[in-house]
Amino acid sequence: MPSGLRPLSGLRNTVASPIGAYRWEHTDRALTEQLLLEEEGQPATVEQGHAAVRYVNPTTGGDVMPTIRAEFHRLRPGTQTRTRREVGSTVFQVFEGRGAVVMNGQTHKLDKGDIFVIPSWVAWSLQAETMFDLFRFSDAPIVERLEFHRTLIEDQTR
Repeated sequence: MPSGLRPLSGLRNTVASPIGAYRWEHTDRALTEQLLLEEEGQPATVEQGHAAVRYVNPTTGGDVMPTIRAEFHRLRPGTQTRTRREVGSTVFQVFEGRGAVVMNGQTHKLDKGDIFVIPSWVAWSLQAETMFDLFRFSDAPIVERLEFHRTLIEDQTR
C-alpha cells in the first residue's frame, strides 16, 4: 500500500503488522525517489544526501510492532550525517555499501553485513564512502510511550 493511504478493509488495531514481508523493491524505490526529489530541490530527505523510510503497520499507521521501530536509511556517497544523541538504543545492519559510524568521537569502519549498536545517549553520526544502505531497528516506541524520548542534533537550531 503506498504511503499515506490506509485501506478501509481491516481497520482494526492489531498488535503487530499483518504484512509478513516488506518488499525490497518498494523500499528501494522509495529511497531512490527521495534522493531524486532532493536533486530537484524538493525537501524529500531527512538531511542532505540522507533518505529514510519507516516500516509501518498498515492497520494502525504506527510502528510494525508496539515495542520495535524499523527503518531503512540510504546515504549518498560522501554524505556525513549530523552528530546526534537519542534516548533509547538502536541496532543497525549494513545492507549494502561501505562507510563508518562515529561514536563518541571514535570512527568505526563498516562494510556490507556489519552490525553495530548505538547505546542510549551516545553521540553518533554516519559517514558514507559509497552508496550506503542500512537497516535500523530500535526501542523508540517504548521510549516514546514512557515520554522519555529526547533527541539532540548538533548544530540544529530549534
